[in-house]
Amino acid sequence: MVTIKAYAQNNPAGYEWWHQPPEPNTAYEWLHPPLAKLIQASSVKVFGNTSFAWRFPSALFGVLSVTAVYFLALTLFKSRPIALTAALILSLDNLHLTMSRITMNDIFVTTFILLALTFFFKKSWYLTGLFTGLALATKHSAVFLYPIFTLWLLWSARAGTLRAPFKIIYSLTVIPLAIYFMSFIQFFFQGHSLTDFWHLHQQIWWYQTGLKASHSYQSTALTWPLLVRPVWFYVKYFPDKIAHIYNLGNPLVFWGGAAAAAYTIFKRRFIQPVIFLLLSYGLLFLPLGLSPRILFLHHYLPALPLLIIILAYTLNRHKKFRPWFLILTAVTFFFFYPLNTALPLPADWLKYWFWLPSWR
Repeated sequence: MVTIKAYAQNNPAGYEWWHQPPEPNTAYEWLHPPLAKLIQASSVKVFGNTSFAWRFPSALFGVLSVTAVYFLALTLFKSRPIALTAALILSLDNLHLTMSRITMNDIFVTTFILLALTFFFKKSWYLTGLFTGLALATKHSAVFLYPIFTLWLLWSARAGTLRAPFKIIYSLTVIPLAIYFMSFIQFFFQGHSLTDFWHLHQQIWWYQTGLKASHSYQSTALTWPLLVRPVWFYVKYFPDKIAHIYNLGNPLVFWGGAAAAAYTIFKRRFIQPVIFLLLSYGLLFLPLGLSPRILFLHHYLPALPLLIIILAYTLNRHKKFRPWFLILTAVTFFFFYPLNTALPLPADWLKYWFWLPSWR
């Protein structure tokens, strides 16, 4: 939050890694590109330094991400029932809910990635470049779009369906790089040079590849689909109650989606949209298994909507199960809702929410 305040006040310290934090237990966040923080800072400038101003952009992009899932599913399968089911399931996932209510970058990059994938599949190359650039300007992890693009384009070229290669190269290189560079416009207007820009990215690389820290709620990429280790974001104690913001996904969405993906692979339902979904889903999170730094469950968020579309596709093929699954998903969502939103609960009730020992 101190970084967003710095952006809102046009304070260069928000970009400069050598500053001491202005308040205890805080730090300037210069590890990620500035776009999401600029959006959040704009909200603070418009609405003031209020909780609404901090949360509004994330909530807005939470809604936009549900809309983006709808259009991606509709683009892939040309089926409104599948698209509506996918959008409904994403809106009932508790990880998505939590990330739509706090000031972090993940819901922003997830939305831009979903839109980039939608326009890529539609072969709308300029719009693909636009949203790829916006995603890269939000988090560097959006670079995992490029293995998806590369493998799909190679497959299309082999099948003889690839057209306008120079337009594609321009859209996927020049446009994203230009948007990424322009996202640092405040940085340059503050008097920083291209040398400062280079040094900032050196510091980002050294930190991300050299960090040796550990955390009691860290987890590895291969455990995310099974929802093994959620993350505690906030806790407040009352005389006889306790309130949490616990970044726990909806177990039915996570486990149901993993089962749907496994079933789809086992049954070899390898139509073109399914191949695209499986490829995108895997490449958006599995490479993080090689990351040298610690990771957390929320790093799975960009991949989760792809899994949800696979789940919606599977439910559409087995329509008799769909209403029951959606009802149970809604019940589970509201059951975990207090744990995601800091609603005070009796302390001795918490055992009913910790279904796995690793959730404690």
